[in-house]
Amino acid sequence: MLRSDNPIAAEAPSTLIRISKVGVRTILAPSVPLSIKNVKEMTAVILDCIQRPNSEIILDCKSAKFMDSAGLELLLQVHNDLKNNGGKLKVIGLNETCRDILYATRLINVFNIFNDIHDAIRHKP
Repeated sequence: MLRSDNPIAAEAPSTLIRISKVGVRTILAPSVPLSIKNVKEMTAVILDCIQRPNSEIILDCKSAKFMDSAGLELLLQVHNDLKNNGGKLKVIGLNETCRDILYATRLINVFNIFNDIHDAIRHKP
């Protein structure tokens, strides 16, 4: 389960992730790479969003140009936490580099990946 070292950080607005709503879905749009440099603050922000039962999170990665092993670990943990709580993680807007990283690590089949928000919203598992 994701944990933040600083509970106050989860309440502070983040400059790294824009949060918006589309109906009951929460859209998280990181503005920086999913990397070790940013994961700690991102974890604090994401933690609040995934605690609600049956949450549907759409992670819009079009501004996240890169992800490293820490970013992949964060994605896996968010995916697993949501799944265990009856929720879903949908990933959109992956660039070629991030998509190649998911293929190389064989995680491409773990996540629900869509081209855009419209496809993600329309998809019913």
